[in-house]
Amino acid sequence: MIHIVAFLIEHFSDIHACPAGMDLGMMLEDAGFAEDEIGKTLMFIKLLEDNQEAIWLHDSNHHNHLRVYHPEEADALGAEIMGFLHFMSTSGALNMAQREFIIHALMHLPIDEISLETAKMLALLILWAQQSDVPELIGNELIAVLPSQKIM
Repeated sequence: MIHIVAFLIEHFSDIHACPAGMDLGMMLEDAGFAEDEIGKTLMFIKLLEDNQEAIWLHDSNHHNHLRVYHPEEADALGAEIMGFLHFMSTSGALNMAQREFIIHALMHLPIDEISLETAKMLALLILWAQQSDVPELIGNELIAVLPSQKIM
């Protein structure tokens, strides 16, 4: 999926500039991406669109709220991902709604496909979709998950 996110960042200014649904899927297929990766990416984009109002309009001034994980979430995500999400929230890169979106999206995956790289990819996807300015340190952390090709 990370290659698809890199492709989207390289070719579109934001999520609204992308073709919709099946058109985007066909474009990604024509670009040579695997069908299962396209399906997952389209699912995440659909989740973004479905939760757009809550994510985009959320008050971004509340970064330090405590997040208590359900045992199922804690088992699936692990300390590394929860630490990453905490870092992104407390640094102001993600608001609470964006963090919740990432958790929700990760929980849609089979447990063996949940990884720190996927969490970073989702953070990058949501920040790209919102055309967010990300501090350089955090930006470097997220850009590091992208393939080593030029993307911007």
